[in-house]
Amino acid sequence: MKGPRNSQSRIVPLQHPKDRLFGGASSTREARASKSTPLLEDGVGGASDSASAPNAKVAIPRQPPGNTPRYNRRVPRACESCRTRKTKCSGDTPICRQCRELRVSCQYPVGWREKMKNDVDRLTAELQDYESFVNDLRASAETHTADWVKGLIDKHGLRGNPSFENTPSQLSTPQNEVDGDDASPISSIGSLNAIDRVEEDLNRTKHTRATGYMGKSSEISWMQRLQREAEQRARGNPGTLDSNTDEEESGSDRFSLHALNYHLDDLEISVAEPVQLYSMPSRHLAHRLFDDYLKTVHPFFPIISKPLFRAQFQTFFDSSGRYSAARPSNKWLAILNTIFAIAAKHAHLIHAPWRGNENDHLVYLARARRLSMNGEVLFSHPDLQQVQVEGLIAFYLMTSDQINRAWRISALAVRSAITLGINLKIDTPKTPNVAKEARYRVWWCLYSFEHMLGIMTGRAIYSLDGGYATPLPLPFEEEKLQEDTDAIKLLNDPDARDEQLSSLMASTGIRQSGNKDDIQKSRSKDRAWLKNMPSNSGLCYLYYCDLTVITQEIVNKVFSTNSVTLMWSEIEARLDELRLRIDLWHSSLPASLDFTHEEADDHPDQLRYKLFLAFHYYGARITLGRPCLCRRDARLTNTSNQTFSHLMAVITLNSASGMLDLIPDEPNVLQLYKLCPWWCVLRYLMQAATVILLELSFGSVHMPEEELKLVQLSKKCIRWFHAMSERSIGSRRAWQLCDSIFRKLSSGMKYSTDDIPSKPQDRHVISEEGPLANADFFGPAGSSVPGDYFNLHLEDSMFGQRSTEDDIWTNYFNLPTPDFMPSIQNQHQNQNQNQGHGHPHNHIPDNYFPYDPLGEDFMRSLFPSSEEENREPN
Repeated sequence: MKGPRNSQSRIVPLQHPKDRLFGGASSTREARASKSTPLLEDGVGGASDSASAPNAKVAIPRQPPGNTPRYNRRVPRACESCRTRKTKCSGDTPICRQCRELRVSCQYPVGWREKMKNDVDRLTAELQDYESFVNDLRASAETHTADWVKGLIDKHGLRGNPSFENTPSQLSTPQNEVDGDDASPISSIGSLNAIDRVEEDLNRTKHTRATGYMGKSSEISWMQRLQREAEQRARGNPGTLDSNTDEEESGSDRFSLHALNYHLDDLEISVAEPVQLYSMPSRHLAHRLFDDYLKTVHPFFPIISKPLFRAQFQTFFDSSGRYSAARPSNKWLAILNTIFAIAAKHAHLIHAPWRGNENDHLVYLARARRLSMNGEVLFSHPDLQQVQVEGLIAFYLMTSDQINRAWRISALAVRSAITLGINLKIDTPKTPNVAKEARYRVWWCLYSFEHMLGIMTGRAIYSLDGGYATPLPLPFEEEKLQEDTDAIKLLNDPDARDEQLSSLMASTGIRQSGNKDDIQKSRSKDRAWLKNMPSNSGLCYLYYCDLTVITQEIVNKVFSTNSVTLMWSEIEARLDELRLRIDLWHSSLPASLDFTHEEADDHPDQLRYKLFLAFHYYGARITLGRPCLCRRDARLTNTSNQTFSHLMAVITLNSASGMLDLIPDEPNVLQLYKLCPWWCVLRYLMQAATVILLELSFGSVHMPEEELKLVQLSKKCIRWFHAMSERSIGSRRAWQLCDSIFRKLSSGMKYSTDDIPSKPQDRHVISEEGPLANADFFGPAGSSVPGDYFNLHLEDSMFGQRSTEDDIWTNYFNLPTPDFMPSIQNQHQNQNQNQGHGHPHNHIPDNYFPYDPLGEDFMRSLFPSSEEENREPN
């Protein structure tokens, strides 16, 4: 039997592979080997074990040192060529051994750290471009869209990235760098300071309530800033007077809005009772007043249908005194009396020989108020006549410098129009197209008038901010709408009207929510048929409405409280876009209405059209650039690197200079009120005077080389206000304000005041013979004033003593004039008696009413039949 295997074997420790290879295992290795897994080996006795013991480990000698291969090291990055060929790269720079031997280009790839950094920089730059692009869109977007974009940028934008915050905008100015007070958005920049706040208690006294709030687009608010500047200049100190420096200054009322208001809202406009509601002026005076209104007001405020109302007016006076006299409604009589009130106001401004008593306009207004604006009517639902009455009364209030009252009545007229849907397109086939056009013009009258009041008061008009879809009026006179082939085509085809008219105007992008790209598209469109049209009242009114839409956008985008959180660069972007639109409007003017080119043979009506558009154009540019007209540019030392704000301030001052160049240096008040928009010319001149005086108070920082010219323009304004004060209380207040401020500036800046009047103008009546007979009426012979439109042919003026128009109407006006008051009063008395006793009254034959060109329904709404008037309520 074999013995146990364990007696013939021994345990040999398992050696580490490195011990076998290099020999000489360390003690650590031996200790580790003793604990290694045993290996069983067969052995023959102890002798053989002892004999083989010395040979248990064989030492392997190290390799003799020799030359190491040159390129066996591993390089950190192989070149692109070696990577492609999958060969070992030597890593030599700038070219490895393999690429040098093969004579190929050698390029090492970018490391992952550097690649990541480059990718991050590239993506950051792209995000900056995207964010700048979105900001540009935000500047031209609507309010809700702009707010959404702002919230998105605030959440995901790069505002925390210093490299983004330090990237200058294309329109940003060096003044806008963060340094103290410039770090705020717009609250401390330009004329937009505290645009979302009221700085005084307007309910304090009856005077403050009469003035009300005046926002930053109002020249009265500019006058407040000017008064503080003038106070400092009078003390010999530059800068703005801080009203909080001491209690005496802060408590003074001379810086309050009501103390700087040249309007007449603090005066009453009522007359002593009783008022004879149905009394009428003589036939001669009535026709004079009506023709004066149609000549000087209606082309720019066509709230009535001229052909229709003229026919009704003629029928009313022709049938008066007869048994079957025309009996118009109270609202029609209110419209007529308001027209008389407006014309009577103008008649006294021009001292017309046929004018009535000085307070006749108040009597006409009192009748219109009693006939249409009493408590019962105000609580009734509006109709088209009520809209016309309210619009005309608001217009009269502006002619009387009652701006705050006009603001309230105008808002009522706009609400009444919106109630009737006049602010929208009319698609019903029951309404004739001519009647639709008449209603469109009613809306644009209210729109443009409300806009003008908003600019004058600086108040927000939310009803005009995209709340309408009425197409622009057609460029034809009302009498031509059914005679001219082009007018008939546009009147009957809404698509052709949009394509050939509405899309060609400069305000297209605003009315259709466009942006800057639309301006370039509009420039390329063909306007040949419009530019070659002869001048007429419809063409003038079309371009007036077009510019009004652009100017209203200035209020919505710049002077509204929504812009208080915008950065100044965003405000500049909006100003730049609106400037381009105004320039496009001016470049698209027809040659017959281009006021920059003076024609010697212009008809008086054409002169009125040009002057009306010129005043509105320069006024829009002054409003546009006013936020940039401030003292900030005093820090600008490098005149070769002018900022955008500086350029806009220069545009404002040049526009004020251009406006004053429209009138001669020597005041000619009679011609001013005959040819210019007499109901708002004071406001335009006050606007120009204020910005020029502001520039002088700043030390002429924007136009230092034109300081002497600005001084002369200031004196020109003061002389004109002084001459106008003979016939207008508002002009007298304007003269007192500007004269006082200019003298304060002169005392500190050493200007001469010897050539400006120092005493108020005495109110006196000019000669009844009329000043047109005087040879020197138009100033010295050969005088040449740029843009002076006052040099017209005397025989073409409707106000001349020997005009052909007067000769035509001479025999007509000399006809026997019946007493209208008893006839009309008796008619209404009989009507009331018949209503009380149930007796029928005589029906008015239809042949006493002219055929209505606007449709029978429109006619009946003005002249309701007797059955409609006396219909008993159900």
